[in-house]
Amino acid sequence: MREGRDIPWWDDIATVEAIVAAGVSRSTLRRRIRSGRWQEPAPGIVCGTTGLLTPHQRLIVASEYGGTSALLSHATAGSAWGLVPAPARQHVTVVHGHHVSSTPQILVHQTIRDCKPHFLDELPFTPPARTVIDICAGLTRLDDVRALMGRAAQKRLATPEQLAAELSSAPRRGSLLPSLALQDVAAGAHAASEAQFMTIVRRAGLPLPELNAPVETRDGTKYVDALWRHLSKGVELDGHRFHLDAASWAADLVRQNAIQATGIVLMRVAASRVWRDERGLLRELGAFLALVP
Repeated sequence: MREGRDIPWWDDIATVEAIVAAGVSRSTLRRRIRSGRWQEPAPGIVCGTTGLLTPHQRLIVASEYGGTSALLSHATAGSAWGLVPAPARQHVTVVHGHHVSSTPQILVHQTIRDCKPHFLDELPFTPPARTVIDICAGLTRLDDVRALMGRAAQKRLATPEQLAAELSSAPRRGSLLPSLALQDVAAGAHAASEAQFMTIVRRAGLPLPELNAPVETRDGTKYVDALWRHLSKGVELDGHRFHLDAASWAADLVRQNAIQATGIVLMRVAASRVWRDERGLLRELGAFLALVP
C-alpha cells in the first residue's frame, strides 16, 4: 500500500531506488517484502499490493524493469494492438548495451535500431509496424507470417510501406519469410487465404487478379476479393465470417447482386479450399476464366 508516504507510485508500483529516495530505508523495504505486505515481482521493482498482479500491473512492472528507454514489444505489444493473444511472459526491448537480464516473467530483447514509442494507457509500446516485424522474425511458417501482416493491414495499423521500411532496417536473420509475405501484402492480400490464393494462381501461371478490387455499383463502392477486370470475372473467398448469422449472409447477397449488376460474374469459393483442395480449385478456376491451368 502507499503507506501515506510521498513515494512516486505508479499503480502501486515503483523502483527500489525511488522508494529509498522517498525516505524508506532499504531494511524497512526488505522487511515489508519478506512479511508479504509488499512484493517484488521483478528485481528492483516493488509493488505495494498483495495477491496476483493485474494484467495492467504486469505491463507496468515490465516497463519499469526495462528502464526509462525500454519499450514493451513483440507479443506484448502485439496483444496491445489486438494482433496476437497476450503472452504468458512479457516482452520488453532495451537499447543495446543496457545490462538488463531476462527473468522468468520478463523476456528482454536488445536492439541497436531507433524506435519512437507509441503510448497506450501511458505505457510505451513499439509501434504496430515494428511490432509485426519483430514478431514475424520469430515465426517459422510463411502462412503465420502472412496472416499476421494481413491482420495488421486489415486493422489499418500498418501499411505495406511501413512494414517494408521496418523490414529494411531489421536484422537479416529471420527476414526471409517476412520478405516473401510482404510481396502478397503489398499486392493487397489482407488475409492468409487471399495470400495463399495468389500463390496458387501464380504457381499455375494464370493471369494475376487485383486483390480487394474496388467496383463502383448502384449501391456505392464494393470490393471483390480477386478481380480479373479485363474479363469481368471475380472470385470471392468465403470464410466463416460470412456464415455467422442470417443477417450477415443476407447482406452479402445484396452486395453480390450489386457487383454482378455491373456485369462482373462472381465465383464463390470456400476459403478453406485454398489449403485443402488446390487441384480441384485450379480446375474450377481454369474453367471459370476459360483458361487451362
